[in-house]
Amino acid sequence: MKKKLIGIDMFRGLAIFAVVVLHVDGSIVVPPLGWAQVTSFAKFTVPFFLAASFYLAIDKLYSSLKPYPLRSRLTRLLIPYSCWSALYVFYKIVKYSMTGDSGKLVALFHDPLALICFGGAAFHLYFLPLLAIGTILIKFSEWTIAKKISLAGLVLLCLVSFITYEILIVSGNSHDIVIHQAFQPLIAAVVPMENINPLLRWIAVSLACVIRCLPYILVSTILNHPAFKNFQLNFVNRRPNWWPWLWLFIFIILNGFGPHFLPQSLYEVSRGYLALWTAISLSNILKDNYLIQSLGACSFGIYLSHIFVLEFFQSMMKRIDPDYINSTSTPFLLMMAIVIMGISWAITLLLTRTKRLSSILF
Repeated sequence: MKKKLIGIDMFRGLAIFAVVVLHVDGSIVVPPLGWAQVTSFAKFTVPFFLAASFYLAIDKLYSSLKPYPLRSRLTRLLIPYSCWSALYVFYKIVKYSMTGDSGKLVALFHDPLALICFGGAAFHLYFLPLLAIGTILIKFSEWTIAKKISLAGLVLLCLVSFITYEILIVSGNSHDIVIHQAFQPLIAAVVPMENINPLLRWIAVSLACVIRCLPYILVSTILNHPAFKNFQLNFVNRRPNWWPWLWLFIFIILNGFGPHFLPQSLYEVSRGYLALWTAISLSNILKDNYLIQSLGACSFGIYLSHIFVLEFFQSMMKRIDPDYINSTSTPFLLMMAIVIMGISWAITLLLTRTKRLSSILF
């Protein structure tokens, strides 16, 4: 797996830039020409991070044949999640108190379940509970390995998981990361939404996350299955010089035009795995590069911290040009995203120099 890491690090850098791009227009009232196409393409980022995380974990399961270290993996997710949730809550308390916005201050604590369990302290933190649930599901993959489930059996299970996820999406029951609810139409038919039990709400959101993560887990298990590995060695690796460019071309085409011909569930998962497979394939021709490796290693920290930098820039822009929210351009927003990512990268590098601090933040 070592030779694969440079390509994955490069795509982690691209994906974390895509995250900043998706968030940089938060205060823009009128999106500029072409921005919708840019953000649509950038939405490969969450599928890629899920695919890469589960693929690497399951690859290690197959190669080490040791029990999955679930407790340590969850600790590495939930401790940073708790710390950054507390930081964002503290920041918003100070911000709303200074601006006298008591309404937002009250709303911040109006939904404690979302604050604690669903990333309600900041909109991007929802990804960590989602990843934690997927991490727990890797234990299911450990069972399939121990039972030596055939490749055909895994493909059948994978097909069922895609059908289930597609039904979840088209029925409107998927996890809404804005209001932190799931299965709204189904629950509303039985219980009025204003009377929903917090435990029922938590179960509903968790179940929606399980259904979303299962196709990723099963695809990762298939890609790491010995039968598929043999196919990869005998066919995919025969042309190492042009395969990376073919995968890159397929990724660009599908990521840009996939919604026009693929079901939503298949489009989401396939864009993540095509990005991952392109990254792995490019590793065969890429040389080690310190900047790429550093960006890949810091991607988690950039993800967690970039909202602070983003809000600072938005505040500065409103002071310099109050009308920029109504009249901006796509190149300007992209330049702003580059600067925000660069500063967030530098902040992460500085914080990682203190091991005790970095161990709880990242």
